[in-house]
Amino acid sequence: MLRIIHPAFSFHGKAEDFIRICNEYDWTLAQIQYNFMDVDYQAGYKGLKYAADKGIGVMVMEPLKGGKLAQNLPSEMAAIYDECSIKRSPAEWALRFVWNEAGVTSLLSGMNSMEQVIENIKVADSGTPDSLGKDELLMFEKMRNAMGGKIKADCTECRYCMPCASGVDIPDVLAALNKAVMWNDPNPWMSGYSIIKGKADKCIECKECEQVCPQELPISTFIKEAAVLFRE
Repeated sequence: MLRIIHPAFSFHGKAEDFIRICNEYDWTLAQIQYNFMDVDYQAGYKGLKYAADKGIGVMVMEPLKGGKLAQNLPSEMAAIYDECSIKRSPAEWALRFVWNEAGVTSLLSGMNSMEQVIENIKVADSGTPDSLGKDELLMFEKMRNAMGGKIKADCTECRYCMPCASGVDIPDVLAALNKAVMWNDPNPWMSGYSIIKGKADKCIECKECEQVCPQELPISTFIKEAAVLFRE
């Protein structure tokens, strides 16, 4: 007979679904994606805090966003690091941001060398909750704002365009397109596109969504771009 002593789950959905799942069972651990660029993505900070307050351990995956926060940084981010008086590697900064949250139990970080192993252990040892100062936290906010300027489709997710008659999850597709453009990476998994049910290729360019969009976005054009970018 199979006996589960410590029930846990890994999450890749929306914050409201994460909270619902947390309430439906006496979980020991939840695994979520979290880093300083994804505080509002999927479960995000809201979900992290909710789980921690319920006594659920939180395991963080993608603390370096697939390595994007550790190497080959966009010039906008590199410039902000250069301005900071405290000198740390991009990987250390990103890991410290996650460890700064008291609700984080542990994190998963891919390592390819002994140097990276040593750095990860060092940061885990010294990156205690609430160890970052106000100016340091402000730096991460500057990072998010700087990268936000690269957003292609300035969608507010008001969802006036939904439901789409063709079944396209318009706000989610636009969010994935923005992530891919911001990081110059069409990987459907890293952008969140792979878990979207209403893919961009369902669009028939009827443009009904554009008639109700408060931002007057050329939605059909963006959806077509997404269909081409994420074509499998």
